[in-house]
Amino acid sequence: MSEPIPTYEWRTAPAHLRTRRQLAAEGLRPNGQDIAGRIVRSRGSRKEPLVAHLFDVEKAAPKRQPSEAQLQALAKATREHQLRAAERRGVDRAEFDEPSTGDPGPAWTAPTSALASYSPSGNAVAAALARTTDREGMER
Repeated sequence: MSEPIPTYEWRTAPAHLRTRRQLAAEGLRPNGQDIAGRIVRSRGSRKEPLVAHLFDVEKAAPKRQPSEAQLQALAKATREHQLRAAERRGVDRAEFDEPSTGDPGPAWTAPTSALASYSPSGNAVAAALARTTDREGMER
């Protein structure tokens, strides 16, 4: 029979144990090791407590570096995700596929940033999307 996993109260775990996020922040990964402990914290009025698994930092390994092909696939997927999000908000996909002529610098006469006319009241994103029809008449 296996030994029970040690359980610690909030902020009482030994210094050599880390959560996955803490390992990732240090550039490490669990490296297939078993759970070395867990932290249990109450969620207030909810029925089940919050449980975080802990891993031994001495058994952890450095994060793996992605290959160039993996980075390219990730960039492609991210661009597709952004294009679909823009289409859902009424921006045409072809607008992003147009080749840019470079940075026009300070020659722009009208602000093109969605935050240029930001006002603290209301939703800035909704206001920026409402201005999409105004962009067609702007000179760049």
